[in-house]
Amino acid sequence: MGGKVKAIAGEITVARGPWSETLLVCRKCSKRLGGGFGPDGEAPLAGALKGILRERRLRRTVRVIEVGCLDICPKKGVVVVRGRAPSEMLIVPAGMQDEAVAARLLASDLTPPATAGS
Repeated sequence: MGGKVKAIAGEITVARGPWSETLLVCRKCSKRLGGGFGPDGEAPLAGALKGILRERRLRRTVRVIEVGCLDICPKKGVVVVRGRAPSEMLIVPAGMQDEAVAARLLASDLTPPATAGS
């Protein structure tokens, strides 16, 4: 992640993260559903997304963050906000296939980081 960043009195400091995208997942929606995602349909959306990212080798490129209530509160769905498009509050219905979720939430320009020897 890099070195420590020190706050300077009276100034706003920029700290750069290693991610090119963030996905904000509503914790309240996920808790209310009690699962509904992943291969067996029992995982919360944030966990299923992390699994998809791991499979695609994008876990260090995309950050999944569970946040408090986003005040949309859909029935049988979870609200997700992409960092690149904060004005779009996406509602992911329970039971949606992992590949369909990934296709909609992950930008096509995200590529896994290069590894040594590749």
